[in-house]
This record gives sequence, C-alpha cells and structure tokens, in this order.
Amino acid sequence: MILNIALIGKSNVGKSSLFNLLTNSKSALTSDLPSTTRDRQYGFLKIKEKKINIIDTAGINNIKRKFFNLIEKQAYKQTILAIQEFHLIFFLVDARYELTIVDYFILKLIRKENKNIFLLINKIDLMKRENSFIDFYNLGIKNIFKISVIHKIGYLNLLKNIYNFLKKREKKIFLENNKINKYINIKICFLGKTNAGKSTLINSLLNSNRVITSSTKNTTRDMIEISLINKKIKYIFTDTAGINKKRKKKDFLNYIFEKKSFDVVKKNQIAIIVIDSYVGISSKDLSIITFLINQNVAFFIIFNKWDLISKERKKKIKQENKYRLKFIRNIKIIYLSAIKKTNLKKIFLQIKIIYNESKKIFSTSSLIKIINKATKKHSLPMGVTGKIIKLKYAHLGRKNPIFIIIHGTQVQYISQTYKKYLIRFLQKELKIPNTPIKLFFKNKKNPYT
Repeated sequence: MILNIALIGKSNVGKSSLFNLLTNSKSALTSDLPSTTRDRQYGFLKIKEKKINIIDTAGINNIKRKFFNLIEKQAYKQTILAIQEFHLIFFLVDARYELTIVDYFILKLIRKENKNIFLLINKIDLMKRENSFIDFYNLGIKNIFKISVIHKIGYLNLLKNIYNFLKKREKKIFLENNKINKYINIKICFLGKTNAGKSTLINSLLNSNRVITSSTKNTTRDMIEISLINKKIKYIFTDTAGINKKRKKKDFLNYIFEKKSFDVVKKNQIAIIVIDSYVGISSKDLSIITFLINQNVAFFIIFNKWDLISKERKKKIKQENKYRLKFIRNIKIIYLSAIKKTNLKKIFLQIKIIYNESKKIFSTSSLIKIINKATKKHSLPMGVTGKIIKLKYAHLGRKNPIFIIIHGTQVQYISQTYKKYLIRFLQKELKIPNTPIKLFFKNKKNPYT
C-alpha cells in the first residue's frame, strides 16, 4: 500500500524546499516571500524501491477564516483536503522563532483528523538562541526531527524514519486484514430471467445439489445464499428469483420477488447475468444490464445451455449477441453449459479479476496525471458561454463502486460523450477494464486568474 505524506505548516518554513529535496525535483517554487505556494504540488519519493506520495501545500498564516481573501480560502481548503486524504503529516516549523497561535491552530487541524505526525524543526543551522527547542517538545509530539533542508542536516535520519514508519504501517495492515478476515470474502449474485439455469449453474459451481432446481418457472421464490471456500477465498453466491418478461398487475407475489432480486444487487460486489443461449437475449435481459450499468455494478454475462446449440448456429449466435450488446464495453461474456459443467473455471477466474481490480489503490496524483493525459489526447470543447472548460485536479471519493471527483471550471458544460470517454480512458490507464467508474464534476472558481 502506497504511503501518502503531506507537508503542512505556515508560509516560509521550508515546505517547498523539503518537497524538492524529497522528490529530487524543482517543481515547487521556493522564495523568502510568504505564500509562494498557492496550490498543491505532487511528487514521489523512492526509498528502497518503495514509492511514496508527497504533497506540498500552501502555507496558512491566518486563523480568522471569515477574513480570508480568495487565495487564503483556497490555501485553507487545500490544506484541509491534504490532511484528510494523507496518512502521515509532516508539520514544519521554523527553529528560529517561537511558536505562534497559527502553529497551534494548524496542529489542532491535524489532530482533529487523528493523523500520524512528524514534527520537523527546520533551519536549525540559523538558530542563535539556546534552549529554544523546549516549546517544540512541549507540543506532545512523539516524532520530532531537527533538520536543515538547505544543508541536508538530519535528512538521512528523516528518510530512515519514513521507511520505518512505512514498514510498520504495512505490517499493521497485514495483521489487521488477517485478523479480521481469515478468508477473502467475495459476494456474488446471479440475475436473469426465469428458467435461465441460475440454480443449476450454482449447483455445478458447488459440485453438489445445494439449491433446489426444476424446469418449472419461479422455483426459486426467495434469496438463497450459499458459500464455497476454495484456496483461502470464500465465494458467497446468492441465487435470486427469476425475473419475468411480462408481469400482470395482480401478480403481486412475483413483483415482490423481482424487487428483492434488484435489492440484493446492492449487497453484493459482483453480479452475474445468466441468459438462456437457446432463447437468446430478451428485452428483460437488456433491462437488467441497463439497471446494473446505472447502479455502477461490476458484472459479467453468462450464456448458459451452450450444449443445446449446434456447431453451425454457434458462430451466428455469437455475432448476434455482439451486435445486440454493442452498447456495453469491457464486459466479459462466457459461453458454457451448467448441466455439462463446461467452462466453469472461467467464472472463478473472472470473479477474481474483478475483485482484484476493486482492491486497487489510486492516489490523487495519479488520477490528476491521467486526467491531464486524457485532456491532452482529446481536448475539452468550449463551454456554451464561449469560455474554456478546464479540469484542474481529481481525487477518489469512495470505492466499491469507484467514485472519482473532478474539480474544474465550466464543468457543467462537459458533454455525456466526453464523460464516457474519460471513464473509458481512466479504466484503461488504471488497468481496471471490468470495474465501473462514476464521475462527479465539481465547479470551482479559479482565484488566481
């Protein structure tokens, strides 16, 4: 798991200089003038092949937010975001001066988010006062480092402690995961029309008759949850009631079963649509697919009863299916026979692929780079007002499903076509072709123009 470090502190305490030293770059502007850094800077630190995200933030110099100007408001919001998003905070102070009310205000913000803190007392080479470290030690911060960024005093010791922190964090996460979950749990639900063979397919996967199967419609009247453990993975299968093509208004019982089938999707990580190969794709199957797409659910499609199709017809049916499903992309299609138990391994393989994609970690900096790459490849059109649409930065809102928030200007004028292009581009660059992504665009005025 990638470690994220944010550099926080007042202006002119050496954050940008430290950022440049850690990332081995000169991308952050440095100056003796306060508030030189007005936006967040992203970079990477490598220690023993370990990649660490570093962010440089604008300095905070005022605690009275109601009197903030536009730049100060932006700097404050950026700092809060950095504190919330990152795992380790480097709180920088200037060794030459006593702590101020602003320093205590910044420390309060960090502690409010319950973050790990390294206190970095910078510019010790310029100190003239004796016993001036007492105030810093009275802050009650365990990890304190006396450094000089310009002369690299204490730098190697800082790197050593960063690496030790990273290793301890990795070990803690590993132990917690093993303690909480003896097995990896993956929840999968099966959806489809009645008599498509969902129950038979689950029985074949379990290699036992755990589900009642029948050729009579609506045999499965309620949700049936069954588990299978294989190679430290616990597959939790949910068999749902069959969904009818047409339903009479008075058939209230079937309505309840169909509603439960859709509700159960929200409780599962992956959905599998089972279609009868002999019958083909129906309007109800297309409705189910549309529902899953709109709900941002990871899914794939199984065409069952493939053994009933002659060799002459198989090629034609695949072409027809490809044409009817051309509106979806990157969705895996598996042809099999549940009753003959053919191609069942492909189901487990696809489940693992989707699950592994869902566990990937995406840093804010990597998302920003991908968005910039996407807009360079295909430029954003002009807004209806004639103003240029700009995408400034992006970050992960949540996972399962993946929800990415993109900040910019004039974003309300981005077309649906361009949004779909961004989603496909992100899926490709993040290497998660099977995982749905939902984008949320947030309009943000640029205070620097």
